[in-house]
Amino acid sequence: MVTSNSIRGGVVPHSVHDAVDTNGWTVRAASRQGDTRQKSRRQDAYAVRHGGGRIAVVVCDGVGTAEHSHLAAAAASAALAEHLITAELEVSGDWTAHLKVASLAVTRAAGDLLGDRAPSLDAVYSVMATTVTALVVEPTDLGRGPWLAHTATVGDSSAWWRRTRGGALRFEPWLLMSGGRLSRREIATSRALVLPLPDDVTVTGASFEIGHEELLLVCSDGVADAFDDGASGVAASFASGWSNPPRISDLADRIAFDADRQVDDRTVVGVWTPR
Repeated sequence: MVTSNSIRGGVVPHSVHDAVDTNGWTVRAASRQGDTRQKSRRQDAYAVRHGGGRIAVVVCDGVGTAEHSHLAAAAASAALAEHLITAELEVSGDWTAHLKVASLAVTRAAGDLLGDRAPSLDAVYSVMATTVTALVVEPTDLGRGPWLAHTATVGDSSAWWRRTRGGALRFEPWLLMSGGRLSRREIATSRALVLPLPDDVTVTGASFEIGHEELLLVCSDGVADAFDDGASGVAASFASGWSNPPRISDLADRIAFDADRQVDDRTVVGVWTPR
């Protein structure tokens, strides 16, 4: 099991990274603060769990307009990843109940901060909120494949997929599996696009069949926006630089593109299927 949340001993580190290798699967995770001149702390968080034939990945991007959103991202990512290891998932099914687990974790974190056991949705939003993208791959204990990847998003973080097999003569764009940039209309109704979720919101997931030598990336919008439609220069650099799992010591530097101009935090969790 591996997990890195935003907070360690009450301090939010500028960057964190983790790695795990299991049953031929490889996971690399890194999170880095954006422009420190414009941000007081990193508000992204991620969590990874593995076991029982599954790998669960969650990436959360705390909403910067609420002061304590780093707490929301940490609480939501940890609670949801733990839940997804054993949750019953349907192919391209309803994820609302799963994401309500993360919503409750955010509400509890806000309640602790506010001294209120049952804070209203507006009260929670006033102090913290977070986006979330989750990915589950299974059965990771089946060596031959194919495998299933299930994913769902609330907000503008995202999950991407591409083949890493050798022999390709040119760069092939990434496939967006879940999430991505929001339209103006979606931004105008942003409360439905963050955690905690309003009671009347339904979230549907997507499922994909994946094979050997493939790469899945779960990203906060600090990376995903630079991917654009999956064919941008940043997307191409990730395709070449992440075809093989990076050394853990290189992870934070791999997501440091446009360091002087990038305000948003950048978080990436990569999952490489067996070769």
